Amino acid sequence: MLVATLTAQTVVESANPIGPDLTLSDEPLVRIGVLDGPMEHMFGEIAGAIRLEDGSVVVVDGQSNEARMFDAGGRHVWTSSLEVGSRRQRNSRALRLLRGCPEAPISVLDVSSASVTELDPNGNVTETRKTVGFNPYSEVMCSPDGELVVASWPETEFEWESLTAGDIFRSSRSLKLLRSDTAIALVSGIPGTEHVYNGMGAVPRRWGKDMVFAATGTGLWYGSGDDYELEHVDWSGRVTRIARWSGPDLDVTAEHLDRYMDSYLALFDTPRGRQAFERELWPGMRDGLPERFPAFETEAAGLMALPDGSLWVTIFGWRAPDQELHLLQASGAWAGRLVIPAGPALLDAGPGWVLLLERGEFDEQRVAVYELVEAGGSG
Repeated sequence: MLVATLTAQTVVESANPIGPDLTLSDEPLVRIGVLDGPMEHMFGEIAGAIRLEDGSVVVVDGQSNEARMFDAGGRHVWTSSLEVGSRRQRNSRALRLLRGCPEAPISVLDVSSASVTELDPNGNVTETRKTVGFNPYSEVMCSPDGELVVASWPETEFEWESLTAGDIFRSSRSLKLLRSDTAIALVSGIPGTEHVYNGMGAVPRRWGKDMVFAATGTGLWYGSGDDYELEHVDWSGRVTRIARWSGPDLDVTAEHLDRYMDSYLALFDTPRGRQAFERELWPGMRDGLPERFPAFETEAAGLMALPDGSLWVTIFGWRAPDQELHLLQASGAWAGRLVIPAGPALLDAGPGWVLLLERGEFDEQRVAVYELVEAGGSG
């Protein structure tokens, strides 16, 4: 159960999208990133990318600790080294590029030092400020008024002695607004990451559920991943709207299991290795998988708000060979469906376009901006 202050609610239920199915244009408007070439076009670990109003793209590389700007045509404009005080960060996962920060569109979060660095359009650091209320495991995003919103993790402590190997549980999380030096709880008791206890500690469950959330001008949308349902809480902590829609079937089938097993068999070079995997490892992995998929993807942008308050929802990826995203209007009505090839991850989006993280033939990273066109039409 999702715990929040209840008030008059509007429930929006959609059986089908009201708009056409969408797909990507045949070619991107711009693609940035190469396997071999100018250093400014080579990335080690992309920690985020955003597209600004003029079409330029900012990419943060967590391996080199740099923010790089490229114009709308993909030409490199500037590189800015990211530092916190006098200590340069070396953890490639410490940096996160935030979306939708109105006062400073280029804002980089350093989770290891709990600070946000703001850059101006020329790549100059204008401010580095400390913040409170989160740890390296928290998810953080900007709210439309410039404050930060954080999903705390975890909210409750578990008594490990009460668990036995194989037990499955979910941590409880809350959404908080970070204002000055105060963390204001807006909603709490949200089922978070689904874990399995292995006898020594807890690890995330394969195909396990998790929460998603996104900030809009009217408040926060969030969901637990149990089904195709999101709740909207306003900035005073009241649930005002519920969106439900008829997404794809979440039941795990034999076809899903076979495809998942085949993805592991492809990692072995010899028949003996594949046979050993099927005999010794696969039965335990199969038995640990849930009977139903989570509704939403969470590792990438499971829920992404657009400037007009609409939402892109990334459907859990292992359900089908392709990746499916659903567009919800600001009201919560199901507006459209986008299908893209499996593999790319959503980094940013706007009216009629998406910015994706791609990998090349040799696993090199790059970003690309695609227009959205009607499926079946000319792209």
